[in-house]
Amino acid sequence: MLSTQKYVDGSTYDIICCVKVHTKTSIKRLRELRRSGHSINELVSVLSVPKTTVWHHVHDIKLSPELKAILREKQGGSLRRRQENLELARERAKGLLSGNFRELAIAVAMLYWAEGSKRACEFINSDGKMIQTYLFVLRNVLNVPEAFLHPTMRIFSGMNEKKCVSYWSRITKISKRNFTIRLNDGGKRGRTEYGMCRITVRKGQSFLKTINAIRDRFFDEIIQEYNVQ
Repeated sequence: MLSTQKYVDGSTYDIICCVKVHTKTSIKRLRELRRSGHSINELVSVLSVPKTTVWHHVHDIKLSPELKAILREKQGGSLRRRQENLELARERAKGLLSGNFRELAIAVAMLYWAEGSKRACEFINSDGKMIQTYLFVLRNVLNVPEAFLHPTMRIFSGMNEKKCVSYWSRITKISKRNFTIRLNDGGKRGRTEYGMCRITVRKGQSFLKTINAIRDRFFDEIIQEYNVQ
């Protein structure tokens, strides 16, 4: 559910209450596309619906042998592209770990390993210094375009929305107008002073692969150097 609020200067921002609703029409469309031979990933892309939601609504659909063959061909092409992208990420990770930004690359990989999403390039935390460090590396080491960075602030009932969004805007150096604000629907105040900030990198799969490749390569270095069993 979306509501629009105003800042003191008259500009507006949106607040989203965390209730996800999928209409009968959207579910019907989802199932129709699946029956026509769309893959799970294609449905996610076309309808902007999470993969888990897609799977929940289409896993019981029986496909003809012809459509199954088409999907296998698509999966084959996807696997090749995925492997090519992984190789590119590994090469980039190798270059970063042997270059001037080695420490920063390791730092962001470790931060992401602990706090990042496994399926999308998303990092969330209530610690402003963590968010600042993460964004610094995205911008200055991984060269993520500014337009790809999308901030979401999660706050709790009773928290000062304007104070919180002003804080995260200053921390992230992103305009308050670009924030999505989510209110938890539990009616309880969180323990954090400013809520939590999530940074989503749009079209971020290549950056996520690079971060994961840095993590894996650094882990292998530790194993070799210290002979960890």
